Amino acid sequence: MTFTWPFWLILIIPIVVTFWLRPLRTRGLTILHAITLGLLLLALCGLSIVLPSRNGCIVLVADRSLSMPSGSQDQQAEAAELLYRAMGAGDELAVVSFGQRAAVEQPPQHARFSGFMSDVGNEASNLAEGLERAISLIPRDSPGRILLISDGNTTGGDVAAAAARAASAGVSIDYRPLGRQGVGDLAIDHVDAPSSVAAAEAFMISGWVESPRAQEVSYELVFGDQVLTKGKRTVPAGRSRLVFRDKAGDAGARQYVLRVRAAGNDDQVMENNSARFLVGVRGAKPLLCVSPAGSSLPELLSAGGLKIDRRLPEQCAWSLADLAGFTAVLIEDIPASKIGTAGMETLAAWITEAGGGLLTTGGRNAYGTGGYFKSALERVLPVSMELRREHRKLSLAIVVALDRSGSMAIPVPGGRSKMDLADLATAEVLNQLSGADQFGCLAVDSISHEIVPLSDLSDTEAMRNKILGIDSGGGGIFVYEALQKAAAMIASASAGTRHIILFSDANDSEEPGDYINLVDQIVKAGITVSVIGLGTERDRDSELLKDIARRGGGQCMFTEDAHELPRLFAQDTFLVARSSFLEDPTTVRTTAGMIALTAQPWGELPQVGGYNLCYLRPEANLAAVTVDDYQAPLVATWQAGLGRVLSYTGQADGQYTGALGKWPQVGEFFSSLARWVSAQEQGLGPDMLLTQELRGGTCHVELHLDSEREKTPFAAVPQLSVLLGKEGQKPAAEHVPLRWTTADVLSADVPLRGEQTLLTSLELPGIGRATLPPVCLPYSPEFAPRPEGEGLRTLERLARTTGGVERINLADAWGDLPKRPRYVNLAPWLSMAAMLLLLAEVLQRRTGLLTSAVRLLKMPALVRTRGEVSADGTPTGREAATPATRPAAVPLRTAPVARAAAPSAEAPAAPAPQPPPASDEKVIDALSEARQRAARRTQR
Repeated sequence: MTFTWPFWLILIIPIVVTFWLRPLRTRGLTILHAITLGLLLLALCGLSIVLPSRNGCIVLVADRSLSMPSGSQDQQAEAAELLYRAMGAGDELAVVSFGQRAAVEQPPQHARFSGFMSDVGNEASNLAEGLERAISLIPRDSPGRILLISDGNTTGGDVAAAAARAASAGVSIDYRPLGRQGVGDLAIDHVDAPSSVAAAEAFMISGWVESPRAQEVSYELVFGDQVLTKGKRTVPAGRSRLVFRDKAGDAGARQYVLRVRAAGNDDQVMENNSARFLVGVRGAKPLLCVSPAGSSLPELLSAGGLKIDRRLPEQCAWSLADLAGFTAVLIEDIPASKIGTAGMETLAAWITEAGGGLLTTGGRNAYGTGGYFKSALERVLPVSMELRREHRKLSLAIVVALDRSGSMAIPVPGGRSKMDLADLATAEVLNQLSGADQFGCLAVDSISHEIVPLSDLSDTEAMRNKILGIDSGGGGIFVYEALQKAAAMIASASAGTRHIILFSDANDSEEPGDYINLVDQIVKAGITVSVIGLGTERDRDSELLKDIARRGGGQCMFTEDAHELPRLFAQDTFLVARSSFLEDPTTVRTTAGMIALTAQPWGELPQVGGYNLCYLRPEANLAAVTVDDYQAPLVATWQAGLGRVLSYTGQADGQYTGALGKWPQVGEFFSSLARWVSAQEQGLGPDMLLTQELRGGTCHVELHLDSEREKTPFAAVPQLSVLLGKEGQKPAAEHVPLRWTTADVLSADVPLRGEQTLLTSLELPGIGRATLPPVCLPYSPEFAPRPEGEGLRTLERLARTTGGVERINLADAWGDLPKRPRYVNLAPWLSMAAMLLLLAEVLQRRTGLLTSAVRLLKMPALVRTRGEVSADGTPTGREAATPATRPAAVPLRTAPVARAAAPSAEAPAAPAPQPPPASDEKVIDALSEARQRAARRTQR
């Protein structure tokens, strides 16, 4: 036993003194009171008992980086299951995974592991952070071990420091190696190429190849979709060099890919056999014109003296590497779906952070009608597309039928589930409606559940709360059930426009039934149906969903990213609520802003045949406006971050161009608008130079100042605008401050990950702006060639430093937990016992029930002993042993029955001995004393 706070034992002295000075009336109360105070004192001192224990915590650390073999996560989950089955009643299991960062997949608990849920990023192996997180999960007073399942490769953090911390905490690190098998790895170690060259300049490329042995390899160098050269060559063991030559074309960015391949099939790491690199070409960059087939706008701009690169939407990569080759982008009547969510995000970031330009024109596929409402691109436009109530022509009734099947419970990055985002999307529909509209909502699995009955929007807050409370459950969505109940709900609507939104999983849409006849009846009733599918157009049920939307006269939109659902729901509501494209010929007039924009007056512009109804943002410049009831902007501009953006809401070339298309100056007019957004950057001047160099996985950027300058041209240290993006994903924008490294040089280091492309810009107000050519790593550092067995040696060092072992049988890990004393704190139990004794003491003081109970327990024994006699007629037991408390013994005479004569009636019988009567005075004194004690108790 041990005390946590033994200094409280000093209270024994005042307790003893108190008992000596004020003793209690009875011995029983004294003992009871002493025991109560003793228990409280022991609890105050923190009395604990020490028990030996082997129960503890094991933390499974799982490597989820790219370098791990395929199926590794399944093997790691199986290891967690084996540990769970072998654990004892008092054991706890925790799971940590790591990649670029570490995450706790399961805290220490006696529970089965439910699977990997966290997004840790797979383009790095931050083993040190994974071990640090695991060590922090093991309680200090509990035995613990770490089981590491990894290939041992690490690309970040100090692993040795983490091992030292584990050793000091007494935590052993066991390991189970899990990596790719192979006798050797043929890899491209790195590529040497200039970061930028002049237009039409010839340059050399060197590819360094690492080979485990002498062998014949095939190689090819690809530029875009064109193979520049290919061949075969015998390379020695170790590093060798492949040399290529090329000639730069027009200004922009040239992307190359070098590939090598061994003659055999024993190369298990194929990812490092292909290396991507970029070469910037200096000079005047062209304008990227993304136009529909048949448009004559690109020819008009070329005739106006602009350098144009014309492409169809399908030909655009919408990547940072691709956009870096242009000064601006013109989007002519192209729907948002042709660009994609990631493309719009990349384009918007390129404009605001890298100084790109954007010009958008109107039409049936542009602005709100083209799906740009609430998109990333709308945020950078000088016009907005909100649904203003004063321009609504008809009231609207919408019923949303939501898929609430079991698949909707799957979590997505960001901590939410698919169902949560579908709920938010439905609430977004509610946000687009006004007081004259009606709304209803159903949640459907195998049956329909009415969430919000069709009603007006008198209590939107209550509606929103109900919607956000929808959770997933059941099997797949029954499509026919959803359409039938939604149609029945909206049939009674009084609104001028009635619309159904069906949301469903494109891979889990069941029981369509006779949907064709049902949808036909819905359409005949004047109701339209749109479908939003979670998935892609290649999924199993996508054709069914597209057919429902086609027959229902609505939109059909798909997305794999559940975070896109709120935008798509709002977009569909926007299109149903009103047509934002006005087809009537409209007169327009220019403003003073047009002169500031093009440096020439245009007078009165010809009529346009139609335009997209948008609204000027407060900070934007209005250059041309419609002369109608809306007074809407036709030409608006503004500065979006570092870039310029211009919106022309009329159709540039097509059915609704109107008289403007026949205007003799139409080519010059559009060329002036395009020239404003595609203004070439002027650089930082002759006294400053911005350079970059790729050093391993880091881009080193330097700003060189003139050593003979009279003063520094800026007061505050400038910041780099950095874009890091991967094709098909939203880029990340950062602002990295430069730091002084010498008296004339400022520098910054920007780390790269995996297949990211880095685009760096620097703007100095009043001086100029410079954008560096894009750079990238050849491949993820996870696949960089390493010495044979390096990862295994790392695992062995970790185990050796901390006392761990290679763990073959996982169940044995629990038995190897060290025995440690387990302290059981008795203070709560002692306090509880003291409380019960205190209550007993109070009960005795008030009622005397405890004493009465003791007397009742003794009474049967007294009665029993008084009635017992021995064979010779003498009493036995305790009463016989105390002569002072029993009457004197009287000998019993037994007269013969036959001869004894009955006593004469006249003879008086001898009186039986009687106990002396109790003294009346003693009884009165006892009663008086009892009354006095009662009076004293009531006065307390």
